[in-house]
Amino acid sequence: MARRLARAILIALIILIALSLPFGPLFPWSPWKPGYSHLALKRADIYYPAGTNLPDAFRDVDQFIADSEQFHRLKVDKRIRVILCRSWSDFYRFMPTQNAVGGATLETGTVIYITPRIAERGLDFGEFLRHELSHATVSQHQTLAQAHAASSKAQWLFEGLAVSFGRQKAYVTPYEFVVFSRARDLVSVIDPAKRRPDLPWDMRFNYQAWRYLLEYLIDSSGRDRFQSLLTAMMRDPAGSEQIFANTYGAPMPVAIRSFQADLAAGKWSPRP
Repeated sequence: MARRLARAILIALIILIALSLPFGPLFPWSPWKPGYSHLALKRADIYYPAGTNLPDAFRDVDQFIADSEQFHRLKVDKRIRVILCRSWSDFYRFMPTQNAVGGATLETGTVIYITPRIAERGLDFGEFLRHELSHATVSQHQTLAQAHAASSKAQWLFEGLAVSFGRQKAYVTPYEFVVFSRARDLVSVIDPAKRRPDLPWDMRFNYQAWRYLLEYLIDSSGRDRFQSLLTAMMRDPAGSEQIFANTYGAPMPVAIRSFQADLAAGKWSPRP
């Protein structure tokens, strides 16, 4: 009886793994990808719905990777698989723990999913490809634990960096952000230690707040110092407060208030 039960469990596991390759979370590594066509670039493999025209931005992924290396000052040594999901059901089978987002990158830094949201809302595929390639570039230089912590403990840095590299216009405009910054304390939006759960949480503004703080820091204190912050945060994503103070010689709230004051005085303006 025990042998039969063990055999049944083993068979069930084999079937589950087999189905996970072409139809589930192991899809990127499946040799058979039903319903998808393949375009091989020099540094990436693009998979897209069979019988459809591939948006032009996907053909530029090699150039986006080169741009990302220069922007982040990090090499992309591993080949990247980019999957344009043909439906939401496909995306949820491939990424069963994810929400309805525009794109998602595995913590290995080697797989990127682009969801139907981009086409549904008429957004720019290039923006979101660049955004996810930022995450992929950084993740390739982290352990899986560090990459996971980056997404949960230091959104302000790693999402802000991705929005900056993406040069994204999908969120609020620079003008809307400046208006927003006059009505809200940006410390509670940016500093994870000072977040206030009683205040509204609008990611369209948050993404831009995180992005513009990083661009302000680079403009005011130089790219080399920012790179020191980035590399230290890649190693310890949960250490925002101490790492920031060590890098910039002031606590995060002080720097954020200086950023907000310069915005209000027109001494620094966000770029489109």
